[in-house]
Amino acid sequence: MKKLLTLAGLLAWGAGAYAQCIPNQLYADSVYGVWPDTLENFAPGFVGTPYSDTLNLLVPADAGLIDPLFTGFTIDSVAMNSLTGLPPGISVICNSQTGAPCTYMPSQVGCGLLEGTPTQAGTFDIVINVTAYVQLFGSTQAIPQPFTGYSITITDGNTAVLSPAPAKLGGVQNVPNPFADRTTIEFSLSKAAPARVKVFNLVGEELWQRSIQGRAGVNRVAYEANNLENGMYIYHVEAAGSTYTGRMMVNR
Repeated sequence: MKKLLTLAGLLAWGAGAYAQCIPNQLYADSVYGVWPDTLENFAPGFVGTPYSDTLNLLVPADAGLIDPLFTGFTIDSVAMNSLTGLPPGISVICNSQTGAPCTYMPSQVGCGLLEGTPTQAGTFDIVINVTAYVQLFGSTQAIPQPFTGYSITITDGNTAVLSPAPAKLGGVQNVPNPFADRTTIEFSLSKAAPARVKVFNLVGEELWQRSIQGRAGVNRVAYEANNLENGMYIYHVEAAGSTYTGRMMVNR
């Protein structure tokens, strides 16, 4: 349950009526995820300069996609109760997906907007307090939980900011392999970057492709074999100026 709640804890933001974010549909083909994650974290800002950053999220309906131990348990929704530690001058505006305040639903890309003008320099640790509503043994359980790991760094106008290192691609694999109907192509990025996944037959004919906005950390893209015959196929993962080529086996 810890992994389930960890995902849930990253899926909610505060409410407001003056601005709204637009969910980035490049994330729609991911299995699930939160962008940015705690490795990439939110954009830095400057004292006295208007700040804006967006959180995108995709909640799976099946908790088993996060941890096979919980296959069959359903994530109903996630609500944000409070958010503490934001830099003075910045507030969070959630784009609720239901009539309830600050609530996010599974299988839909959602977002939240961090906006304002910082008034104080420093690195601010953020605590998100949420309630995850999970279907467990025939009833909906409300599970409150605080989550840490996010931060925002605000500097004054006289402080130099180093340019970030370029993204790097690694950890590419597909699981399971061999597979009958569905596999998940996994890869890691050192920071967020656009990514493209392609599948080919052995004569080089492109059979499928999907473009996503990759996040820092592990990314997962589901692939359905559909009517493919048994045999070997090639997949490419293109991201961060690199291409990885792997082999996967359909075996029904």
